[in-house]
Amino acid sequence: MKSKQILAVVSLISLVMGSHSALAETIVVNYAGSANFGSGGVGYYNGSIAPNPSPSSNLVGVGIGGDSFTSTNFTYDFSASGQFNTWCVDIYHWLSGGSVTYTVDSGANLAISLTTLRSGTPDGTTRVTQLGQLANQVYSSVDTKDESAAFQLAVWAITYGATEAGIYRINSSNLGFKVDSVTAASTYGLMADTWLQNLGTAGNTGNYKLTYLNDGTANNTQDMVVFTASLPKLSTVPEPATLALLGLGLAGLGFNRRKSGRLG
Repeated sequence: MKSKQILAVVSLISLVMGSHSALAETIVVNYAGSANFGSGGVGYYNGSIAPNPSPSSNLVGVGIGGDSFTSTNFTYDFSASGQFNTWCVDIYHWLSGGSVTYTVDSGANLAISLTTLRSGTPDGTTRVTQLGQLANQVYSSVDTKDESAAFQLAVWAITYGATEAGIYRINSSNLGFKVDSVTAASTYGLMADTWLQNLGTAGNTGNYKLTYLNDGTANNTQDMVVFTASLPKLSTVPEPATLALLGLGLAGLGFNRRKSGRLG
């Protein structure tokens, strides 16, 4: 069997596998209300935050809590069930209802976006790392209305807040991200503040991957993040599609070998 034939088949397999791994870079979603942890949406709390889509830095009313999206694209680990919860990392736009197309992006690009929108320290890369710390410490226990609101507040504080003595705070005076005094003193406001005070020091209760849903330059809805529990991968077990492609390539090698035998 000629080495050129082997190289040609291996190259073909690599090309097809590479195409398979990069099939989808976007996802079409539909807003389905408040965060749903398995028994329906938990709802939102009403509060006020700044900054916001208004041109001033005044407090503006918002619904505080995670959101639920549905999708018929089951390609991604987070969308495999057709429903998933998302958390806003964009307080300069309002969330759009109906069907929206997002680019499925990485934490690295979220870091760039945050650095652009919120200059100074910590930088965007650090903030993305801290979002991961927050999720690893508390996300496995988030499943109520209070916890949903607290988690969203903590995400906003990390993405836009200024640190006070090295700690993000939920209060009505923070120069980066502030809330109204009622929200700051609420059960969920105090819960978020406690989580932030323990950020980076509390033990992990899970291992979560961050996926950035990026609206890009359209800016007609809010950018979001999804936290997905990371499971250990068995690297020795190929994916079904990979097995099929490998089998096809090996079959091609066998055919070429038999053909060479008949002609030789």
